[in-house]
Amino acid sequence: MSSPPRSGKTAPRLVQDLHDYDPAHPPGSGRNLLSDVPPAFPDYYTGPPELISPSACRHTYVTKPNQSFLPQPEKRSSSGNPIKVSAICSQCRYHLQVVVTSTPGIGSQSLPGHIHHLVYKSGRQVGGASAEEVTPKGQTAETFHYDCSYLTCPVVVSVRVVSPVLHPDWVQLLTDPELLRERADEAIAAHPERLEGIARPQPINVLENLRAYISNAFLTSQQGKSISAINKRFMTCFGVEGKPCKDLLEFLGFAVKNEGFWDPPRPNPWAENPYQDQLKIFLDDVLHELSALIEQRPVLEKKGHQLEYSHRPARDDLLYALEAQDYQKALGIEEFQMPPAPYYEDLGVVEDMSSQSIVEAFNRQVAVDPARMPAYLKCLKEIGGLRAGPEHNTIDQAVQVAYADGKYTDDDVADAYKYFGLTHDDPRLTEDSIIGTFHAYLSSTTQEIESRRQLWRIGDSRRSERIKSAAEDMATVEQAQVYLGVSDGTSDDFIMAMYTAKVNDTPSSRDLARRAVELIAEARKSDALRHFVKTGEMTSGEMDIGDAYRLLQIPDRTVDEAAIMAAYTICVDEAPAQADTYNQALRIIAKDKNSPLLSSMISGDDTKPDRDMSEWPVGLQNIGNTCYLNSLLQFYFSVRPYREMVLDFENFKMDLSDESLSRKQVGSRKVSQKEVERSQKFLRELRTLFSDMITSSSSYVIPGQELARLTLISPSNEAAIRRRSTISAYRPAGALGEINGMPVLGPLGPPQLIPEKETEKPTATESEASKQSTTSDVDSEATLVSDGVKHDVKTSQFDDKENEPPGDSEMKDVQDEPNGSAAQVSSSDTTSIDQPEPSSRPPPVPPRPTPQVDAQKQLIEDVEIGAQQDVTEVINNVLFQSQCAIRPIAHSPDGEQIDQVKDLFYGRTRSYIASEKGIRSKEEWWADIKIDVASGPRDIYAAIDGAFDVQKVNVENSVAEQYGAISKLPPVLQIQVQRVQFDPATKRSFKSTHHLGLKETIYLDRYMDTQQPEFLDRRQQSWQLKSSLRELEARRAELLRQSESDGMDTAGLLNSAKEILDDLICMKNEPEFAGEAIDIDPRTAAELDQLSQIAKADLIYVEDQIKETEAMISSQFADYKHLAYRLYAVFVHHGSVSFGHYYIYIFDFERKVWRKYNDNYVTEVDNLDEIFQDDGQQNPPTPYFLVYVNDALKDRLVNPVCREIIETSSANTTGDISMNPPAYDEIWGENSEPGTGADHPMKEATGDVDAVTTGLLGGWQGNTGADIENVEW
Repeated sequence: MSSPPRSGKTAPRLVQDLHDYDPAHPPGSGRNLLSDVPPAFPDYYTGPPELISPSACRHTYVTKPNQSFLPQPEKRSSSGNPIKVSAICSQCRYHLQVVVTSTPGIGSQSLPGHIHHLVYKSGRQVGGASAEEVTPKGQTAETFHYDCSYLTCPVVVSVRVVSPVLHPDWVQLLTDPELLRERADEAIAAHPERLEGIARPQPINVLENLRAYISNAFLTSQQGKSISAINKRFMTCFGVEGKPCKDLLEFLGFAVKNEGFWDPPRPNPWAENPYQDQLKIFLDDVLHELSALIEQRPVLEKKGHQLEYSHRPARDDLLYALEAQDYQKALGIEEFQMPPAPYYEDLGVVEDMSSQSIVEAFNRQVAVDPARMPAYLKCLKEIGGLRAGPEHNTIDQAVQVAYADGKYTDDDVADAYKYFGLTHDDPRLTEDSIIGTFHAYLSSTTQEIESRRQLWRIGDSRRSERIKSAAEDMATVEQAQVYLGVSDGTSDDFIMAMYTAKVNDTPSSRDLARRAVELIAEARKSDALRHFVKTGEMTSGEMDIGDAYRLLQIPDRTVDEAAIMAAYTICVDEAPAQADTYNQALRIIAKDKNSPLLSSMISGDDTKPDRDMSEWPVGLQNIGNTCYLNSLLQFYFSVRPYREMVLDFENFKMDLSDESLSRKQVGSRKVSQKEVERSQKFLRELRTLFSDMITSSSSYVIPGQELARLTLISPSNEAAIRRRSTISAYRPAGALGEINGMPVLGPLGPPQLIPEKETEKPTATESEASKQSTTSDVDSEATLVSDGVKHDVKTSQFDDKENEPPGDSEMKDVQDEPNGSAAQVSSSDTTSIDQPEPSSRPPPVPPRPTPQVDAQKQLIEDVEIGAQQDVTEVINNVLFQSQCAIRPIAHSPDGEQIDQVKDLFYGRTRSYIASEKGIRSKEEWWADIKIDVASGPRDIYAAIDGAFDVQKVNVENSVAEQYGAISKLPPVLQIQVQRVQFDPATKRSFKSTHHLGLKETIYLDRYMDTQQPEFLDRRQQSWQLKSSLRELEARRAELLRQSESDGMDTAGLLNSAKEILDDLICMKNEPEFAGEAIDIDPRTAAELDQLSQIAKADLIYVEDQIKETEAMISSQFADYKHLAYRLYAVFVHHGSVSFGHYYIYIFDFERKVWRKYNDNYVTEVDNLDEIFQDDGQQNPPTPYFLVYVNDALKDRLVNPVCREIIETSSANTTGDISMNPPAYDEIWGENSEPGTGADHPMKEATGDVDAVTTGLLGGWQGNTGADIENVEW
């Protein structure tokens, strides 16, 4: 379960609260200003309205410079150390420490105008859930930890408030005039001659002398000096031999080592700033407290004393540390009225903040704590009413926008009840009574729009989808058709199926969907629809093995599993609403064949969940050839910041004004308004699915067809796919072939490799994508140079197709060229395609009734074609559309949009080319690292190495070295395993099933861009070792004769030849064959035997050298373990290039379990070998996409279980009847086979329920630092 939402406060508000918070004098309300506020007071609070006690100290904090670290602005982001402000109140002597940490390279901090919105996460306070800390010196310490709620801001703020070191008894001992007089008189009486003429000290003298003794302890020249116990100043201040003050002096670190001498404290002499030594920190605190006590002495007492206390107010330092020193101030603040209630406090802002910043704070509060949205809107309205001029106008405009978005205040809800003559606190009100009152009121008023708006507010405030549905307009047949996504030409059967899909997707919409069917039925005068509305009766039948094969249109029961899988995929693809029926058929066939593979394909489940669904993620039903789509959706749902951004999309969406769109640039190209609108539609569809995945009480939910279309088909491919879909009226182009005359569609294997001669001229976007690689512009004239061994590095290592900046060229391996020479590569001219207007129809879910062409059929065909897209193209499409849909938070120097998606998933690589003319480099973005296992099994490190290791390239007719290094690591690291390879001999693609050894934790220090000499030396040594390893592997391949097909190694071949010669020699000794025998020198056989032994020994030696070299390579960076990334998700493909099944494993860090997400089924993995080990199968399931997450941030980055099930029961009433999809034997229609029951009496089936879509929002940020020079990560 996710943590409850918490409101936050802006950085300036936190600074203000730090100055107002006094733990020694809590307010009458009991509210802790730093952990409980905002809100100032909880809902329904009736206690004293006191936030700050009248007795509280209004702190005057001053900075303690030796305990603070405040780097210069230009060094702030690269220092790698936390920013620290240590301060002390010059009045009450309470100590304050504020530490600001962030992870360089992760997220986007320090953007212009960015104000941190800090949400309290944990801490220890007096009276809190966790008890306060007591220091070894007896001080009370309270701690408060905050995270910035912005999804991409990695800032964490820790606050520590500590009581004074010198408690009241010590202060009295040092400053009480009576005690001072007694000590002085005792000293004078004990040493009258020595102290003759010495005046009694005043409190200020005692404080200054003690400060001097402690200050000297910091001086190297004074550290060895002890203080004589009969020193005049010492005795008059602290008594005879210091005995009256012995406890205090020992508390401060003084000690009697030799008779008659006091040794002062001896802190660590090494210079350091800020102080790290605890004794230094303690003594520095004492010095500051003594200085504060000196400052507090009466003016007459201070006369004649030189005060050394530096008054450097800490407020500016605190604002600087929190990056808020330049926060925008309001104009004309002196003219504003102050509010009568804590409106500023509730919004987490300060009174002098600009209205624009206050509006942004309001948006953040609503994002992190949506349940209190009405209260926050009221605060915003009230603040706006107290301001004048442009500041008032800014807030007023924001309030109007909030109302337009459906927001409201508590007062508005009360007014909505009054509008219908009701009271909001009437406990007798029910959904039925409210809706009934609305319909009665609607019949007697002409203000229908306003009435519906008021009812919607009531429904939203009560979280009642039923009331909100009643508020929606449904009065004409045209509106009914739009609502169901049908047209005049849609058949009655299809309308029934659309109703079923709508109710299945959103059970609370049943009343509205029923009304839509009624309107269409009356308009058509359709008895079938009227009967459907009245009874909801459906037929059902028993299915046997013959029915199962006929249903899947498989005439031959002896076909293999591949044909059955393909046929099943086509059927579900054609009629996704019939998935349960097809699942039943496949389940029967799987059981009959005893096939685990077919069982794993089943996307439905007839059984109820056997676990608590509030603590378990839901599955996703396969809506037709989209099992890999389900894997993607499950993964992106589990990425917490991305999920929260989608759920709160309206607060991130891109403004469609001309000015905003003119700067919109994603993937180094301008994005059109149509693309933005299409992408926003995609995120809204995704938001609906995510909400269902959170709130559904079922074990699985069904993605919409429209979401599938928008996910599978990129904007740049949409027009091309439309053209392709018109080639055939029945099947789209691109089918995988036929099985017994049936066209086969199905998910392609992992990303396909296409021979160059088969490719078509690309579109503009595709051409840009094809040019991408890590080598970037610096490689525009570079081609790979063969060293006799095929490199693992692929042509386009960080290809992102849709949305990344293109490089200037591709790189080709020379040994791929016919003549083996380095060939120059240049890109061809490209043309762009127009972006079509996205369909405005709601997404259809049910099957197509007949081969007639309509919008629903077109949509389903689009999904069919989209399902054949490269899996990684779909991943890139998701990221590209996500970026298009949201507004930027910044722009890079080349105009590229920086946003939350880029901060989460995108890294940067710097590519280097070292030639005779020097070293050139360029930095590029990437969304995933591309690796392969084409040449054989390898572990994850070896695979990633292939993307960055040095290789020879041809630059301007000279050989140079090219390599890459990561300059910025994304928090969520995606790795694509390129398993599909092209066999030039057979001209066919094949899937490599070599094992990829995964590790639960990998350390990426070795791949980072750094200029540290020691690190670079290790990298060079690693490259040399790998070069040696390649030579050894080539030698082993020769000795094993791997290129031959006879299965014999060199030693065996030589031994076989020796045995043949022995047989020929023996023929001479046999009279029967002596005449035909060949004269052979006997030494030849001996030489062959010797050569065989040499080859065998050579192979053993090479094997040993390979193992030794591999061990040296693996240990090369073994001590670099700062950048830990944990394996989080493994996408798996089971099948061949042309067909197969996809599923995903996701790790739950909180519960420490792996789960397998296989369409509808989400199960716990009992045997981890199925993920990490090679089980020796001939065609095993293989990972094709991996996700690692930053170990320090993992708990804030990923959260696979996010469930808030809200179940509402609704009693069955007359006419409220569930309408389920047709049973399997109804879909035969007019051409039903004998014995299938074409005409059955309809049978009633019931269902419920209501669902409320809610989203719990939070944030993530980092708290670790890089410790490799010049590294962003």
